[in-house]
Amino acid sequence: MVDQQQPTPGQRVERLRRAVGLSRERLAGLAGISPTTVKFIENGRRSLTLRAAQQLAPHLGVRDLADLFGPSVTLSLEGRPSHPAVDDVRRALTAWRITVSGPADSPDYLRGAVDSAWQTWHTSRHQRTEAGQVLPGLLDSAQRAARLHTGEDRRVSLALLAQAYHLAQAYLAWHGDRELCWMTVDRGMTAALDADDPLAIAQSIWYAAHVLRAVGRSDEAVERLREARGLIEPLVADGSPEYAEMLADLHLCAALTRARAGDQGAWADWDTARSVVERVLPAGYVGLRTRVSRPLVDVYAVMCAVDLGNPDEAQRRAHALDPASIPSTERRGRHYVELARSADLEGAREATLHLLGRAEATSPETVRYSPAAQDMLSRLVREAPASIRTEAVDLARRVGVAE
Repeated sequence: MVDQQQPTPGQRVERLRRAVGLSRERLAGLAGISPTTVKFIENGRRSLTLRAAQQLAPHLGVRDLADLFGPSVTLSLEGRPSHPAVDDVRRALTAWRITVSGPADSPDYLRGAVDSAWQTWHTSRHQRTEAGQVLPGLLDSAQRAARLHTGEDRRVSLALLAQAYHLAQAYLAWHGDRELCWMTVDRGMTAALDADDPLAIAQSIWYAAHVLRAVGRSDEAVERLREARGLIEPLVADGSPEYAEMLADLHLCAALTRARAGDQGAWADWDTARSVVERVLPAGYVGLRTRVSRPLVDVYAVMCAVDLGNPDEAQRRAHALDPASIPSTERRGRHYVELARSADLEGAREATLHLLGRAEATSPETVRYSPAAQDMLSRLVREAPASIRTEAVDLARRVGVAE
């Protein structure tokens, strides 16, 4: 007697979705992920991750994840690959000092330290390692300054403390405990509100929206971003370029959030961001912390097209964008990962591997810790044709992805 082959997790998702009468678009909207993600989970071109399963399960009538993964699938409890400095950053975030004494760093010194840390993040090929080295001391200095200063110096220190928390969030996003990420979001928002600084508050909402989107609360993220725009927009005309930068960034974040929910209205937000950058910001302007600039607007166009499941549009948008013009090593590496995702959508395995190799050459840690890059590499190792499998295995070994 021949055993019948067990259905794959993707096939199980599709059967359950049809059984409850949901379209892919409707299921994606309920779960807070893109319709493209649902499509490629179902057809096996994307792995069903534990997080995606947890987001999908309530809407499929599933109470036991074995109904999705099957009895023969083993789930690793190790989670995402962790960075060696996570424990040091965790200690810095959870070291509640009851008493603080001694001199505090001046706001000017602290601003220089925060700006230098962000500059390192965007220029180093190993940005997570270098950020992990400076974050514990930076968090301690900023926390001390916020506690010890008074008056205007305290307000400035609080806004800079929020920025230190934002950098910690960027560092932890791919390899930290979810609770730690939420802690940086909450601490950053609290510091910004205490500073009573509209720019700091809007920046904190921008960072919060990324985590809300990641846990399936896209509608809430879009609403918070709308509120932040209402706070910033009246200040753009008479304010520094940072206000226009922030407004553009809020629209870009909304565009990506809507794209990942399968909402074609993402292009309206993207176009508004493009207009702000072109009409309001000085020529050649590059934001210090998130690198808002004309090339970054083009990067977001590629990301939106990929998340909306349109590889042809992604390639068209990418065609005129020179990766060397992207003013951040970290963002350049992520751009190559997005291009790899576009190639992966079309089943072009050789191109996918080539682009992941370009990403690794640009920023090894971006490939090592990016969930999307890990997923693509893992599938290439298992499924790539023999002509490129050895190359895929070599790249997977270099970045620490298990065969």
